[in-house]
Amino acid sequence: MMLRRHPLPVLLVVGLVSQLVYLAYTLLFPLTTYGYAPRPYDMEQIARNAHWMGAAWMIGLVVLYVLFGVAVWVVDASRWTRRVILIFGMIFGLTLIWLYPVTATDLFQYVMRARIGVVYGANPMAVTPEHFPNDPLLPFVGEWKDIVSPYGPAWELLAGAVARLGFTGAVSGALAYKVVAWLAYLACLALLAWGTRSAEANGNRRRALLFFAWNPLVLLQGVGNGHNDLVMLAWLLLAVIVWQRRWMSERGGTWLIAVACISVAVLVKAAAGMMAILLLVAMLRAEAGWRRRALVLAGSAALGIGLVLLAYLPFWPPWRSIGGVLDEMANRYTYTVAATLRMGLDELQFPPNVTWDVPRAVGDMLSAGMLAWCVIQVWRRRLDLASAGFLAYFAYLIGGSSYRIWYPLWLVPLAALNLTPAVRWRTLLLCFTSEFSIVVFYYIWRWYWPDASWLEIHLLTIPWQFGVPLLLPIWLRRRAAPAANAASSNDRSYAV
Repeated sequence: MMLRRHPLPVLLVVGLVSQLVYLAYTLLFPLTTYGYAPRPYDMEQIARNAHWMGAAWMIGLVVLYVLFGVAVWVVDASRWTRRVILIFGMIFGLTLIWLYPVTATDLFQYVMRARIGVVYGANPMAVTPEHFPNDPLLPFVGEWKDIVSPYGPAWELLAGAVARLGFTGAVSGALAYKVVAWLAYLACLALLAWGTRSAEANGNRRRALLFFAWNPLVLLQGVGNGHNDLVMLAWLLLAVIVWQRRWMSERGGTWLIAVACISVAVLVKAAAGMMAILLLVAMLRAEAGWRRRALVLAGSAALGIGLVLLAYLPFWPPWRSIGGVLDEMANRYTYTVAATLRMGLDELQFPPNVTWDVPRAVGDMLSAGMLAWCVIQVWRRRLDLASAGFLAYFAYLIGGSSYRIWYPLWLVPLAALNLTPAVRWRTLLLCFTSEFSIVVFYYIWRWYWPDASWLEIHLLTIPWQFGVPLLLPIWLRRRAAPAANAASSNDRSYAV
């Protein structure tokens, strides 16, 4: 309680110590050193002969999340708090621009795919990197060398524009796309500051802003690794907030702007598609009468299709250029509950089609069921758009067949818009368990248990990865219920 009496000094200390951790990370793994290597390295490969580097990263990660939790707990409503949040957020991001992407190589894929279009004049959405065997960046693509771009045309257009400015080297390109990620991060901050202006109390507004701005996963994965998910989220947030605040409603332009923004988000990354469905339902529900709804539906379809065709025009024909997106959605298994089930069925010698299709089908049905439930709740006006989006994406991350440690990024801004205790706990825990899962994949597996099978590693990781954020909040709530009931009983007895 003493910490909450002096929130501003606590936030200053938390910000300074967090900055020291981010600076230490950047000095340990500088992009300007490892980026000039002939191929990409992950954290384990860099730390293989210096285990203390891996230990330093893990200890720093624990420190960051503990400090982040303290900051979320103590943040108050003073005007200085908001300035501290924004200033430190910008400093964190600027520092992490110089961090080597030690937990993902996607950043170098962006550079290579942009080179396909800018240097070689080919279609990066239909031509794979392996078609250019003499390109110096080909080794940086790794396992993706024979796979076409899994991203949308809006991202490839932006990536190509960056490359045309001359940022086509491993280091220069990586730095450029990190600047893009940092700008998207700042855009999300600005949108959250706008979108939470009507929060019940200024303290809630500050907490929502801090929950995104100082979130270690947002900073390390979004800016530190430069993932383009932040670009998608900036457009998604703009669509949601424009709609929820009914911007330009007096001129009838709200739904047009919202549809345009969510369409661009989907054209950056297909993951925004679930929010597009929920947004459309919310827009239709808000209209009076089915005739008006039909007009909005037709207008939304025309605008969305027009933007899709316009975005795919440089990558024509679209049926060739959409192959990578469809492949990513239909043929990927990473460390998920579904993947664990698939390997378990394979171990029991089920037919290959069963082991491949059944886990995916079950996960898709669960995710689709939650999305359908959220659609109904939005239509019945029992869930706001941000809350429905959070639940739909959380169910998808738990039940889907493909998962990366930065995917909780999708939850954070939606959680910030409606930051209830349950939402806060689940988001924070999933961010932490995701980032800390690299302990198993990088260190336990490669250093101490190299003979372990994929199934054994999944059985070790998945309960931690998904079980903790799914079940721990339920356990905490049930444990707290008797104390709350007892307090309520005491209050009633005093009243008598």
